[in-house]
Amino acid sequence: MKPLNKDLDKKKNIIEKYNSTSSFYDNRYSKIQKEKYKILFRNCNLNYKTILDAGCGTGLLIEYVFNINIDNIKKKVKYVGIDISWKMLMNFCDKSKKIKDSEDINLILGDIENLPLRQESFNVIFSITSLQNLPVIKKGLGEFIRVGQKDSLLKLSILRKQLKVDDLIAYLKTNTLNLKTEFLENIEDVIIQGSLNKKNIIEENI
Repeated sequence: MKPLNKDLDKKKNIIEKYNSTSSFYDNRYSKIQKEKYKILFRNCNLNYKTILDAGCGTGLLIEYVFNINIDNIKKKVKYVGIDISWKMLMNFCDKSKKIKDSEDINLILGDIENLPLRQESFNVIFSITSLQNLPVIKKGLGEFIRVGQKDSLLKLSILRKQLKVDDLIAYLKTNTLNLKTEFLENIEDVIIQGSLNKKNIIEENI
């Protein structure tokens, strides 16, 4: 088990990093993020779903949902975005005022490893290029499984540099159905998708 102080230091550094990049984050990363969204939204029906966006940043994902025409996505979705960086959320808040149906958008300043959310609250969970920032990735995944409903869609992208991908996939296989992974040359993330099976969670370091 990792020392608590080391974990806190890592989270503090992540907060400082994203606070300092929040003003130009969209300009630098929106194009590559949209490439990931295109993959994650294939065959994805979000009609009347309650969505968790873990590591929501400046809100690029929900902006994508509300601003493009996708036949299998209607606007009757409820959305909760959580992020550890308050400056990213402030940018998101300003942006959300321009989004139609913004009353269904809720933002929380919080930690993916300790989600301040009720169990079985969501039926779609996204986490786009965020999990690699956690001291213990499986703790974050365990939280997703806790707050997700049975058969909830799980849609993840994780920066694969220095990631124990095989261990992560083996863990997810015990808690998901129809697990699929994609490795694309033009994207540094591994794309992981499935639906929650809600078996017992065993926390391990990864």
